[in-house]
Amino acid sequence: MQLQKLVRNVYPNLTPYTCQLADLPIEDLKKVLNKDKVYKLSFNESPLGPSSKVIEAMQKSLLELNLYPDSTGEELKEEISRMEGIDKSQLLLSNGADDLIVLLAQTFLELEDEVIIPQITFVQYLASTHLMGAKPVFAPMKPDLSIDLKAILERITEKTKLIFLCNPNNPTGTIIPDSEIEAFLQEVPSNVLVIIDEAYHEYADSEEYSSSVKYVDKGFPVFVVRTFSKIYSLAAVRIGYGIGDARVVDAIHHVRPPFNVNAVAQAGALAALRDQEHVEQAIALNQKGKTQLYELFTEVGWKYINTNGNFIFVDMGRDSQEIFDSLAERGIIVRTLTGYGLEHSLRVSIGDEEGIHAFIQAIKEII
Repeated sequence: MQLQKLVRNVYPNLTPYTCQLADLPIEDLKKVLNKDKVYKLSFNESPLGPSSKVIEAMQKSLLELNLYPDSTGEELKEEISRMEGIDKSQLLLSNGADDLIVLLAQTFLELEDEVIIPQITFVQYLASTHLMGAKPVFAPMKPDLSIDLKAILERITEKTKLIFLCNPNNPTGTIIPDSEIEAFLQEVPSNVLVIIDEAYHEYADSEEYSSSVKYVDKGFPVFVVRTFSKIYSLAAVRIGYGIGDARVVDAIHHVRPPFNVNAVAQAGALAALRDQEHVEQAIALNQKGKTQLYELFTEVGWKYINTNGNFIFVDMGRDSQEIFDSLAERGIIVRTLTGYGLEHSLRVSIGDEEGIHAFIQAIKEII
């Protein structure tokens, strides 16, 4: 078989997802590290876990596994539209945020279209661009590693089709001030779609931050991506949603598989939205852990960025791989950022109290 004549021309630009140490499930980490206890602070997962109401709803849905799910998730969409103050025609569900990012690329990108992506941000934007044979155009970050909207505007050409913004941004935890976004959108041509990924929206506590959902009704070419993987603790079942102009949503439906969101995920997400007390608990836990890690980094003299997510970007001023390896020896896994050319930095997820304590003690031992 001549594989190279069978695969698409974009094949050389695509890389399968491979699990490095930071990507392995907990049980696999225990085996690899030969540890009975490990702390995974590399995936930005919620340490609180789903609420009891979510578990109950998902267990009930298991009794109907023989039935196909609602293909559009009408009940869940009604709840989201009520909470966000939007029409259901402006909303669609997806198999996690990653699925929606791919669907957006499949819907709008042709060969040689240009996609503007900040230099340091979520890697799925680049992968989806390559998938469609489009051209990624990288915009440099500001000196403080926040997203530079001016640099993005300067890179818009007649070939620009999409712009990806992660707000709050992963892996830096920075936000784009709301005032800057509105001024930016006024400069973006109407034939360019700005995709704003708000995966960490619920964690943002900066007074300058605001969701961009409101810009959809103002007529700006904006599409907002959300997920249940973070604050709602539903990463395992993969469910997200998007909010945009009804015409954009309809266009994506032309590409979307009819049953891309399973019934168990829909039941869990609906129950999660109706348990906002649990969300407040997750925010409080995150805030407590964030304060503890700030204090640690200040004590050891490491530079960190005030975060609006459930993770912290820290610059240690030394080889991050050495710190990573030393932590791994102690059963603690974090995320290096060498793929971005940041050789001295780590992204540390804010875990539960036990995980944070273990991390703090390990850092003090290492240095």
